[in-house]
Amino acid sequence: MMRILCVSDIVEKFFFDSQEADKINPDVLVSCGDLPIDYLEFLVTRYNVPLLYVHGNHDLYDEMVTSNFDGVPFLSRLSKSRFDFGYQFDYRGSFGGVNIDCKILNVGGINFVGFDGSYKYNNGPHQFTEEEMSRRVRRVEFRLALRKLLFGSSVDVVITHAPPFGIHDGKDLPHRGFKVFLDFMKKYKPRYLLHGHVHIYDRRESRVTIYEGVRVVNCYGHYVIDL
Repeated sequence: MMRILCVSDIVEKFFFDSQEADKINPDVLVSCGDLPIDYLEFLVTRYNVPLLYVHGNHDLYDEMVTSNFDGVPFLSRLSKSRFDFGYQFDYRGSFGGVNIDCKILNVGGINFVGFDGSYKYNNGPHQFTEEEMSRRVRRVEFRLALRKLLFGSSVDVVITHAPPFGIHDGKDLPHRGFKVFLDFMKKYKPRYLLHGHVHIYDRRESRVTIYEGVRVVNCYGHYVIDL
């Protein structure tokens, strides 16, 4: 069994002074975006487990790393992960996490794939139109099809910032979900799609929805799943 601690969008005091937080004992940390880099560093240090993350529309991790290493352009992308042998990596640019955007990563026998960003609304960082996100998903699909052919499996957990269209999303443009995520779930049948972006202010509001057999989870704050 793998225990995943998912966090997103809000810093919670729960993790700083709660003995209950010690009991979570996760195997993997997942960030669905819009969290301060020092908060993620703290969680990695506290639990001493791998962190997989996607960028939210308010995340500027890449720019922060670039500013710390002026004149070294290959450090400008944290997505060059030491866990993905298809990419170069420099340890000086890491804050303890692996950006899984448009990548497939196997951790403990579980296949993860991720997609950065939200729906485009003001041309800010990590924002995409439906067509732009569809092109990004298609680039990953070729590798997923090859993996399924070679190994018999493709993806277990999808990590996104924005939700799928019509599931946990908002009616306003900034919080609109992506239709391509619906097609992706229908085609590949992952066990979970984990997202953030949409804040939950009413505890009665559902954060888990089943779609085509896939558990779609709004990870606002934090959420724990066992695989």
